[in-house]
Amino acid sequence: MSSDKQPEINSTPNEQSEEFIIPLAEERVEIEKKQVVKSQFHIERKTETKKVDINEKLISRQAEIKHVPIGQYISEIPQIREENGVKIIPIFEEHIEIVKKIYLKEEIRIESHESVNHFKSEETLKYQTVSQKRISTDK
Repeated sequence: MSSDKQPEINSTPNEQSEEFIIPLAEERVEIEKKQVVKSQFHIERKTETKKVDINEKLISRQAEIKHVPIGQYISEIPQIREENGVKIIPIFEEHIEIVKKIYLKEEIRIESHESVNHFKSEETLKYQTVSQKRISTDK
């Protein structure tokens, strides 16, 4: 940058020294940032529903517990066993006589029954879709 001022000479008639004042110049830069929108997007999200048929077999199982009195003496303790799909759990007690014997008091029999039921229903499921559209704002 140039200055319009000329350097001044400060001297008095009685003084012999010459003193010069030289002005200094300085340049400065200012930077400014500005956001400019070049384009925009429109995004839309929709939740929709659809019907679906459900047709499945549901299996349910029930147990029937029977106490079957046996009432006889046995020589050894029987193990838990299964006969024709029925689980048998022996219940015993000891009786004291002159000789100890094992008396099979009863058995618990657990029998399973199975049934098949058809289940049919119509349910509403939700799902989402997304679409986008560019909106140009270029100038």
